[in-house]
Amino acid sequence: MMITGDSPELALRALRLNVELPALAWPWLYLVLLAAGLATIAAGGRRPLGRVPRAAFLAWPLIALLAAFLLSAMFSRVPSQSLPAWLLVAGIVVFGWAMARLLEDRALLDGVLTTMAVAVLLLAVRVIDWRLDEGLGAVSPQVLNNAWEGKLQLAWVFTLCAPLLLACSIGASRRWRAVLHGLAWAGAATSTVLLYSRMAVLVLAVTAAGQLLVNRAHWKRWIALVAGGAVAGLAIAGGRLDLGPFAPSTLLDAERNPGITIRLGAFRDALRIFAVDPVTGAGLATFDEVVYALPDTTAEGAYRQNGWHAHNAFLHVLAETGVVGLLAWSLLWLVLVVHLARACHGAADASLRLEAVAALGVVTSFLLLSQTEVLVAARVVASLRMNLTIALLVALAIGLGAGGRRAFTGSRSPFYS
Repeated sequence: MMITGDSPELALRALRLNVELPALAWPWLYLVLLAAGLATIAAGGRRPLGRVPRAAFLAWPLIALLAAFLLSAMFSRVPSQSLPAWLLVAGIVVFGWAMARLLEDRALLDGVLTTMAVAVLLLAVRVIDWRLDEGLGAVSPQVLNNAWEGKLQLAWVFTLCAPLLLACSIGASRRWRAVLHGLAWAGAATSTVLLYSRMAVLVLAVTAAGQLLVNRAHWKRWIALVAGGAVAGLAIAGGRLDLGPFAPSTLLDAERNPGITIRLGAFRDALRIFAVDPVTGAGLATFDEVVYALPDTTAEGAYRQNGWHAHNAFLHVLAETGVVGLLAWSLLWLVLVVHLARACHGAADASLRLEAVAALGVVTSFLLLSQTEVLVAARVVASLRMNLTIALLVALAIGLGAGGRRAFTGSRSPFYS
């Protein structure tokens, strides 16, 4: 539910089956289920908030991040917004820590990977169905469900999950698993193109190419997967060959892509906010309030206190939390990237390298997408859902990196089980 954003009712509607299950469309249902699940597992003696050996290397960077964000909240221009936002950030960190601890259990980790494939496939079915109904000649503005609001949130979910789906598909020895994850990956790629999300298309292509180049030993399977996905995508698009070239051709063309002008203005506004409070920033979660106090701001008035952001995660963090916050934020991702890169370099065999590269692909996708959007800010629409989803995917990446599953299960990778 966290990945699809849809209740079973909405997923069934995409398959032309009308079912009335209004209670399952409650936006916070999945959060209640997650909380109940964690409480149940903790009561069963799993201690999900205890020490996390596989994620221990992130302990100090996470502490530094929370400390830097708290300092910004304390000196915030709008403390009533910053302090609750800091508590939200702390809760997301706790959730990620708990997920990393739980996913050391092989059965749970396998279950999450399989469920993720089903969830992405259901989401892809709905998005493709919606786009075909709307007409592929129109650039997609919004598609709403009970969690993701707009094409950017949807594109992020598809792009962040894609590296794991691709790795599971080309590495699985069981045919049903390879087919399931392959279909989910093809659905994610097709949906991203149909959404006309330029940056997401580029990131998905770059990370997939990197995975395939590093894992050339599996070329027979991934060639079949990519070819099958291309054929399916063309069939769904109805021969609209311009859908693929549209995204990269407009990525740097301001005349065809007015979003570039919007982003350049947001970048300048973020730097102007930073110049006023360079050490601790304007305050955590205050960007879509203080930006409107700037003379000649480029921010759109309709988004005041409703998610206007700097359109670049690093600039957004810099404006809200200053140099101190940016250093802590950068340290967290640097440590994670270095850890996973070392895992890729030191992988003892093809199966471990496949897992480590997939894990690095998730983090790389997030960092690249964050150059043009900030869907993880404390006040951006759907940010809590997106933050929790990213925390879950990072926990998966930590488990996969450096042969994590083999290391703590003492057995072969479940990709090959």
